[in-house]
Amino acid sequence: MQRMTWVAIVAGWLGARAPDAVSDRYEATVTIRPIGAVGRVTEHVEDVGSGDAVATSVYGGGGEIGLSYGLQNWLDVGGEVVGAGFGQATYDPVSVAVTGSTAMGRLTRTTRIVQLRAGATLRLGVGWVPILHLGLGVGARVLSAATLLDEAHAGSFDVTPDGMNATFAIDIVAHARVGLEHRLDRRWTVGVSAEAMHALGFGTQPLDIASVGVSLSYTWYPVFSP
Repeated sequence: MQRMTWVAIVAGWLGARAPDAVSDRYEATVTIRPIGAVGRVTEHVEDVGSGDAVATSVYGGGGEIGLSYGLQNWLDVGGEVVGAGFGQATYDPVSVAVTGSTAMGRLTRTTRIVQLRAGATLRLGVGWVPILHLGLGVGARVLSAATLLDEAHAGSFDVTPDGMNATFAIDIVAHARVGLEHRLDRRWTVGVSAEAMHALGFGTQPLDIASVGVSLSYTWYPVFSP
């Protein structure tokens, strides 16, 4: 009799939890995700050794704010706004043009990005939920004025190479994210994720970013779900 009582209690608890466990459909979710990132930044300057365009890695960070809606228990669609900034990228030594003449030295520049992205997320679980997200978007890449430290002359001085003033470029963005989320209750979810992003710019070089983040999500039902 006691065993049957416990079975009934467990069955009742599972039944009470079932609506929460399969309720990803029809849910709207807002997510905040701070990120730490490393960017592979390329400049159209010549490496003194190879003569090729130069790429370097820089660390940075930022955040993502997303809004999604559950079409199925396993599929969400939505959009997100992303902002991030990176430390000063250094290219040394490089050859650039300064007032029409060739100069060599150490070049520095900083990059910031703002992006608007849309995509779909596969949700492959209930309480603990592996996720796979794919998306596309557009963005603005803000570049500071580049500075060349030229030590080839008597003394050293900073100059801005030709065509490398402060500017911004429009990017087409593709990204992928994998992660693991844990549903704390009907409303709140926490998670960790890793992401790769590739941006193709108009009038500038490609930009690749790898990032990791932690997320906090809040869920509600904007419409009646059958």
